[in-house]
Amino acid sequence: MHRRGYYADCAFTLPIGTVPANVQKLLDVTRESLDLGIQECRPGRRLSDVSHAVQSHVEANGFAVVRAFVGHGIGRALHEEPQIPNFGDPGRGPQLKPGMVLAIEPMVTMGSWEVRILDDGWTAVTQDGSLAAHFEHTVAVTDDGPEVLDEPQRSIGADDTRRADSDGQGRCDRGRGNGGRAAAQRDVSGGAGERSQGARARQRQDRG
Repeated sequence: MHRRGYYADCAFTLPIGTVPANVQKLLDVTRESLDLGIQECRPGRRLSDVSHAVQSHVEANGFAVVRAFVGHGIGRALHEEPQIPNFGDPGRGPQLKPGMVLAIEPMVTMGSWEVRILDDGWTAVTQDGSLAAHFEHTVAVTDDGPEVLDEPQRSIGADDTRRADSDGQGRCDRGRGNGGRAAAQRDVSGGAGERSQGARARQRQDRG
């Protein structure tokens, strides 16, 4: 979404019809890990506190976080520094300050965290064919705590992991792209996130 010179980024994964309990758990855990990461978007926290919150919840529930794609800063450009992995030890990286805007986007798999890019150069799928889920919000760091910019009038409190209503009003277009089909197609949503520096380097080597 682009408005008045600034970008917002969001993503969600929808089940198609009735899904098995383990698939629903994948969706729930991925969504919960996003909220836990958002809770860390407060002045004085370190960037890796966000990463650690996501990874801890995901792995405690038996899933894995994709490492080839990461969240990112966002503003005048869609992808800005800093990169925000969904894994890592807490207490590292830049200190978060009021006014920073971050795209937090856990990508979680039921199997291996490794992914590969298809021949179209765009679509990412899990290496082992396992199902994956992806949720994302654009979050502003404020003195009053994190503010979710792509869901108006929503903020995340320290004990608030409830999801906002899903009527779609005033939000990103929830029908766009491949996000709604990601679980069914065993894809990590095409074009999701920013490819990590290591992944980009490996792909350049592979293509060389």
